[in-house]
Amino acid sequence: MLIETLILALFISVISGRKLTQLGQLVLRDFWLVPLALLIQSGVYWASIRGIGIGPSWLSPGLDTVSYFLLLIFTFRNSSLPGMPWITLGILLNTLVIALNGGAMPVDPLFLPETSRQALLAGQGTHGLIVSTTRLSFLADRFYLDILGRDKQVFSVGDSLIDIGIFLLVFRTTKSKADKDVLKID
Repeated sequence: MLIETLILALFISVISGRKLTQLGQLVLRDFWLVPLALLIQSGVYWASIRGIGIGPSWLSPGLDTVSYFLLLIFTFRNSSLPGMPWITLGILLNTLVIALNGGAMPVDPLFLPETSRQALLAGQGTHGLIVSTTRLSFLADRFYLDILGRDKQVFSVGDSLIDIGIFLLVFRTTKSKADKDVLKID
């Protein structure tokens, strides 16, 4: 849902008369942590769906959890930016549920197609099914939206907070001429 949130934030910014060029002025400290975390997550996911083991059984879940800690470091380094506290809290909640469930984000099986359920039961992917022993299941991927033209989008409380933060980051970073005039008066 991050892409949809980003598109919505850009659309609302444009129709509100805000300047998207202001996004070019956004300074993100230690941004390299984001692609590194995404590279780790992609590698773990790719290996998982291909059934390729990455060393000891603890390594893949450990790497996945570490990738979330890298994202947390990035958000802490940029905590003064608009929306970043929401993003940090969302990533923290997702990190907690993933770390306490063996490096896999639990998913409510009711919202998954049968093929996805079977793949998760076979140990493929970086998610797991919510079961009676799942820790912090209320923070797992247990909500969904049907978005036209896409599969059901399953998301967690943490994902929702991240989306709010992304929206605020984009919307508050873009400034309209009226915003600039107000800043000059103060």
